[in-house]
Amino acid sequence: MAERKWHLYAGSVADILGVDLVPHLGLSLGNVQTYANAGATARLGFNLPSDFGVQLIRPGGAGSTPIDDRDPRVSLRKSFSLFVFGAADGRAVARDIFLDGNTFRDSPSVNKEDFVADLSYGAGVIAGRWQVTFTQAMRTREFKKQIERANHFGSVTVSVVF
Repeated sequence: MAERKWHLYAGSVADILGVDLVPHLGLSLGNVQTYANAGATARLGFNLPSDFGVQLIRPGGAGSTPIDDRDPRVSLRKSFSLFVFGAADGRAVARDIFLDGNTFRDSPSVNKEDFVADLSYGAGVIAGRWQVTFTQAMRTREFKKQIERANHFGSVTVSVVF
């Protein structure tokens, strides 16, 4: 899995209320999953952290490590942040062993969807070196006869910088 993220836009009012937009492009080549993906995350918050945002747990996913000393988790001037975010990610799926079945012999499988999207939103708080983030996500159907139109799931992430 390889993914490239960059800050397309980052701005603030009085260095307190911040907004940013972090698009990404990715590619996964493997025996479990092979896909290309693209998407973006937008955040708005008080003392917005200087990282690449929150993301869903997935293979090769990166954490939210501060990229400079203005981040509230490592700054000498700021030690608190509160922010909200929204994100979208689309995947063109070539292979998913959980849906396609065994690669080298016949096994149970289903007809997968070629394109899958994730939409997510949430909020985070930073106090000192600690960050707690809540994310709610909606994923479109992953296979043709899936009963639900979408899967809904959430996560709570707790991290500390040291």
